[in-house]
Amino acid sequence: MSDAQPHTTDTTPGLAPVAGHLDRIARQLGVKSVLVMRSEADSMVVAGTAGEATRHYTVGGAGKKALDDQSRVPLYCERVVDEDRPLFVRDSRDDDTFAGNEDEVEFGLHNYLGVPIHNGAGDVVGTVCVLDDSSREYSDEERRQLSELAGEVERIVSNDDSALG
Repeated sequence: MSDAQPHTTDTTPGLAPVAGHLDRIARQLGVKSVLVMRSEADSMVVAGTAGEATRHYTVGGAGKKALDDQSRVPLYCERVVDEDRPLFVRDSRDDDTFAGNEDEVEFGLHNYLGVPIHNGAGDVVGTVCVLDDSSREYSDEERRQLSELAGEVERIVSNDDSALG
């Protein structure tokens, strides 16, 4: 898939098999964005995108990590990768760590749920996440759906190191 259009699900060629699942989760959860992100040394890069916010998050687009810069607010996905564990932020505007983060300020997306994805060696290589513009909780079933998608992405990545782009 290429040349993403507004409100059009898009992925790297290697993630094409999960495009429908991304779209389904966006619709079922009613969120603005479902993303698969690739972690690089200094940035998080979009590898898959679905939902209304595809106009903001296009495949290949990147957000700069805060890293050790204490003057910057960390990216949600950066924290998931760094800690190798899921992250839930009900409303970043009320969160000491994430208030004023890039997704909140630029796109109005202050609600986040993300899980890490690993390669075949077990290394964290990215995230699967959802973002929304309403402060909300996620049910156990919704969290399970996101983890299931992460598992699908991990299976693809374990067979194809280039699947995330």
